[in-house]
Amino acid sequence: MAEGGSINDEKEYLRKLLRKAEDHCSEGSIDTVSTLYRNKPSSYFDDIRQNHNNIMEPYLKDNGGDQRCPINGRLKGLFFNVTLRNGHLPDMSPFGDTRVKMPLSEVFDDSANLYFADFYCKPSRRRVHYVTLVLTHSGSQADSFCQTHLLKLDSYTNIYLRKKPYLSGTYETLDRPAVHVEVMYTEAVNMTHRVLSLTSTFGQGHSTRGGIRKTVGCSICNVGDTSLNEMLRKLLAAFSREGSF
Repeated sequence: MAEGGSINDEKEYLRKLLRKAEDHCSEGSIDTVSTLYRNKPSSYFDDIRQNHNNIMEPYLKDNGGDQRCPINGRLKGLFFNVTLRNGHLPDMSPFGDTRVKMPLSEVFDDSANLYFADFYCKPSRRRVHYVTLVLTHSGSQADSFCQTHLLKLDSYTNIYLRKKPYLSGTYETLDRPAVHVEVMYTEAVNMTHRVLSLTSTFGQGHSTRGGIRKTVGCSICNVGDTSLNEMLRKLLAAFSREGSF
């Protein structure tokens, strides 16, 4: 029972976090998109080719983002981005100078499930927010974990990444200023025959080991702030009714 209660609390927290994301993203528009993309330093891809038989293997999610995110330290995956810039793939990245692209039709088909996992901002870039989705293969061990711990999204109606009904192989993603949609894909990726391209970098040009924790106190993405504000409003309303001030 204790474990069930913990999972219930976990999902209730995620539901509140998803509402925060939906509130913030509701005024966004959409972009038609066909590709997931992943940037890493060139040495990362060299290592995959030379030491891992050209297979990009999922690895354990770090502790970046919301500290109550259920996938932190518990689920393996590969992070891709899907957000466009002015309708095109961005020409630079903070994660590395080398990019691999993967068609959405290859991974987001009828055998895939999509889940909401996180909504956060980073202390160094507080105006930019990130929505974390998890894309799984139905029936996999990772999918079983996500069914238990995350919130499943409707593949045709969610605002972050969705299929277009009746148009096979056509996808849409959120277009909202200062919001990035990232997709954690839980399967290994064969790099054979995939084309790598070079991009510019900004910032440190690679991921931060261990991840970057969510900004404390951001009213946009912190669930605790909403709860505290709601409690204060109720207290003020109670005092006002009683004529205490």
